[in-house]
Amino acid sequence: MTATRRAAQTRDCMPSASAAADIAAALRAILTRGLDLSETTVRFIDSTFSHPSAAELAAIIDDDADPERDSLLALLFSPDEPLQIDLESRLSRLQGGTPSAEEVVARLAAAQLAVMFRFPDGRGVLEVGLTAQLARRLVHGLGIDRVLPAGVDETIEAAVPGRCGRRLRVMLRNARFDFTPAGSEFICALIPKLDIQDEDGRECFAFALELLAEPGASAEVYTALAARQKWLVRALHQGQRLREQLAQSNFETLLSQGQRLAWVDETLVRRQMGFIDRICIAVFGRLPPVDASGRPRAVNIEGLPDVADLMRRLP
Repeated sequence: MTATRRAAQTRDCMPSASAAADIAAALRAILTRGLDLSETTVRFIDSTFSHPSAAELAAIIDDDADPERDSLLALLFSPDEPLQIDLESRLSRLQGGTPSAEEVVARLAAAQLAVMFRFPDGRGVLEVGLTAQLARRLVHGLGIDRVLPAGVDETIEAAVPGRCGRRLRVMLRNARFDFTPAGSEFICALIPKLDIQDEDGRECFAFALELLAEPGASAEVYTALAARQKWLVRALHQGQRLREQLAQSNFETLLSQGQRLAWVDETLVRRQMGFIDRICIAVFGRLPPVDASGRPRAVNIEGLPDVADLMRRLP
């Protein structure tokens, strides 16, 4: 890394008034254009408020005494991924420092914006005034003051250009762990081995970030992956055993015998086990042991496509 690059990374960790002004201006432009409500947000609104119109939601927001008002505003001003990706194009080009979240909040609140939320199904537009409290929720949800380590940033720039790279940065900003040397090294090794443009690759990367948020995982990543795999194998066996028992008896009988009955989503468990295999092969070149003896497992190869995938993911 050049001295200029290192210096830029050092400055990125320091609050910058000019950076705050740039991000506030970018956010103001995005909010002035209005926001399209995502399908997930609309589903939540419909399930909570029984398919309301924009006018009905406006009435809730205008009524300070309505018990649903605060939760509705919190939902609307929780930034979704498209907004974050849009803003990331500006964040990743900042020079001279990290934007102060509180300064961005102050600049947005001073602008006295009216934010337009558009329903995708023709139900109209909901207009909400941006107060300081709502601006704070929005800005802090964006993670604009979370600095990516230089190595991680450079790996994304080299391996995942364009919108996919911005999406990756957003996922890292939203991650619930502190960067450690071991965790950053793991991320740098994993990113080039996953196809982030593919939904399955993104889900695998999201699983890895969720795992890193567990206590101690970012310091001993392989150990954390192996521990999770063992837990998943036990859960899978318990789910299979429960299915076998239910085939021979009924739910009430098993409960009367004092058995603990826990439903296991076997499809999800197998998917997460596959993610762990994929990650371990890509980064560490081996699969984690899952039995008491600690012996590594064999790789399940069912044909030439599996061989090609395995060889492509080996370091």
